[in-house]
Amino acid sequence: MAWTSSRTVPFSRINVVSSIPSEGGVFGILSAGQYLLVSESWNLKARLLDLINSLEGSEELTVAFEVCAEDDRLARTEFLRRELLSGSGNPQPTHKPLPGISLTDR
Repeated sequence: MAWTSSRTVPFSRINVVSSIPSEGGVFGILSAGQYLLVSESWNLKARLLDLINSLEGSEELTVAFEVCAEDDRLARTEFLRRELLSGSGNPQPTHKPLPGISLTDR
């Protein structure tokens, strides 16, 4: 399993306030068991509250998180992204141009 010491809670304001520490760490946002986002923050609670404020329909989501040291957060985030996003069937970003739209001069 990719997470070492994670906890998972429903992604709601009350759960974030009551269950997530104001410490640095990594987190993943899940929908129906699939990861939509894996990221890190110096303050998990503040970052997740910020995300809740900008998302609609967060009641269908779950958040997994683990506290980790500042020196390890970026490497841990990259590891989790590779493990959790690559094989989960989630769409991966592509750099193909959209039909009819060009970002370069021709």
